[in-house]
Amino acid sequence: MNIWEFDTTVGAGSEVVTVVCEYEQDLDSTFNESIREVWFEGRNCIGLLSDESFKELECEAAMRFQHHKLNYKMEDV
Repeated sequence: MNIWEFDTTVGAGSEVVTVVCEYEQDLDSTFNESIREVWFEGRNCIGLLSDESFKELECEAAMRFQHHKLNYKMEDV
């Protein structure tokens, strides 16, 4: 399991959160990309997000992960 994270804003107040994502990797590609945790002020608040907010974070994570894969060397398997 590989982990990477990014900061973004969420909610009506545009609060800054850290999104922790996980993914698996083999010789050909990555798979099982998902959000593992969402941190705000030192606490995991993933369970407090509305479905809409979580879906928005999933879309942002997918786009950022593509950038991450293209611009950073993926760890050796």
